[in-house]
Amino acid sequence: MNLRLLLLFIVFCVALPGAARAKEVRLKQGEVYSNRDLVVICEGSQSGDSNQTLKVHECQYWDDFAKKCHFEKIIHSYNDLECVEECQHWDSFNNRCEYRSKCTFYPRQEAFILTTCADFDDYSRKCLKIKEEKISAGK
Repeated sequence: MNLRLLLLFIVFCVALPGAARAKEVRLKQGEVYSNRDLVVICEGSQSGDSNQTLKVHECQYWDDFAKKCHFEKIIHSYNDLECVEECQHWDSFNNRCEYRSKCTFYPRQEAFILTTCADFDDYSRKCLKIKEEKISAGK
């Protein structure tokens, strides 16, 4: 290898990483980034509703004999918040949920309201008293 090729190789190795530097830009909904002839506009989610929660279904009561799920709980997520709809009172004889907690999402407040049963009557199989709990970032 001659000296000229060696110098060219060294210059190429030193100059290339500086020229190929990646740039990361994070935009919030409605923000605009422009650089020379490139303009990037953040429009939010494709569905038009950027305040949707992510829902994950998970089996809460599984029947090993029949190999099927009798009841699925739903885990709602929004940013760092999480609310779980699950069976609070399970009838193991009939394999059914007698009372299911409920999550309601309020996008403007960025909060969930979790509704649970505070007092369940096993004889009438009804919730006698409900309890509501706010789940938000400030709590």
